Amino acid sequence: MPVFSDAVIERLFGADDAENEDEARFLSYFYVVGAYNSLMAALPIRIVVGHKGVGKSALLKRAFLSDKASRKFSIWLQPGDLIDIKATAAQEKDFNIQIETWKSGISKEIAERLAEYLYGPKATEIFEKQKKGKTKEILKFISLCLGDRKEIDRINIYIDDIDRGWSASREDIRQISALLNAIRDISSPSNNANITFRIGLRSDVYFLVRTSDESTDKIDSNVIWLRWTNDDIIRLMARRIETFFDNNYEGKIKLSQQQITDTILSKVIEPIFSGSGHWEARPMHNVLLSLTRARPRDLVKLLRGGAKKAQLANAEIITTEHLKDFFEAYSQERLQDITNEFRGELPEIQRLIFEMRPLKKEHRTANSYQFSTDQLISKLGDVMRHVPLRFTNGWSVTPKSLIQFLYKIDFITARRETIEGIDRKYFEESRFLASEIVDFGYGWEIHPAYRWALQPQDINAVLDSLFGKK
Repeated sequence: MPVFSDAVIERLFGADDAENEDEARFLSYFYVVGAYNSLMAALPIRIVVGHKGVGKSALLKRAFLSDKASRKFSIWLQPGDLIDIKATAAQEKDFNIQIETWKSGISKEIAERLAEYLYGPKATEIFEKQKKGKTKEILKFISLCLGDRKEIDRINIYIDDIDRGWSASREDIRQISALLNAIRDISSPSNNANITFRIGLRSDVYFLVRTSDESTDKIDSNVIWLRWTNDDIIRLMARRIETFFDNNYEGKIKLSQQQITDTILSKVIEPIFSGSGHWEARPMHNVLLSLTRARPRDLVKLLRGGAKKAQLANAEIITTEHLKDFFEAYSQERLQDITNEFRGELPEIQRLIFEMRPLKKEHRTANSYQFSTDQLISKLGDVMRHVPLRFTNGWSVTPKSLIQFLYKIDFITARRETIEGIDRKYFEESRFLASEIVDFGYGWEIHPAYRWALQPQDINAVLDSLFGKK
């Protein structure tokens, strides 16, 4: 194993965000999931929906690079490219005018880039005549350009991070809704422009837009929910590690999780979580995957944090002690992530979350982070009596609406004991389990990723809550 250094750690486990990853390295370790094949379908609109850190940008970047390799004309639009359109649309009170503003702005952006690609130095002169035209005229111009140059049969438009700065206000919801309606109109076959859109959107953003605007039912069939199983996540990491060592991973895709730990992860981290008591001799992948929120980025951060601790100790491999030294910081970082991400929707989110910590009498119990629906309603009712809470979008604050919010942000997961074992559900898997109207029989559990932030004084008690008693 190479000595852990900042550069080695970055290349070994990957960058946090795909757009800043070296292209060659990114292509070497990209892990194909079913959502990627859905994204690549030749359909007018593809919307990848998922939480921050699940790999939406990675999927879009891989599709964009695939277009680039096959010489397809594609455009990557960043928030900065759309800032003027967004600002102009925000000034309009009429929703239909907001839609037209988005349609016009995006169409002009596409037409200008297409003209630059096709006509080079003459593009400015050619496009100058189109700038003041209506949306229909701009789309007709695009169609004529495609007719003149047969090598371009379709234009793929990529939009990522459009929800940057999202505050969950009614105006934010209207803006995203207007954008989605605009791209539906632009990509309509009736325009003969053959424009397709591939967009990344956070699941909480899409949920609020979808439940606030009835017109989005026409978009729903174009949504690709990006979900990861723990098995996918560990295989993604195995691929990254193997490609770092220039090994062929393809011949190892059928390895079990235990075999992956023993033959691949063991190159960078000890395969057994050592300790004492009821967490002794746990396979390392059991511990790591228990702390990830069904997001590949969480495993990247865990291993990177452990590697940093190993680096400080001049160790050649990540040990249990290195991980344990990082658990509290990892938990605090994940709590800070959701605070930053959802403060716009619920300004007092941090106070709400800290009120969810176990009571003193519960600290030593393995089920101190588990609740029935009635227990959680009671706890949140107590919180509401001394913490002022409000949703930015005007939704009513009730114990059940707070359960729905905490479930949506993955602070809690749905939990039910079955004959086969514990059945856990994340929001993306079953987003109506926290319905304010129907009780589906699930209880609730605070996700392990946050527990050290809520109970930093006792690492062993948190481990007890993860694995229970032997």
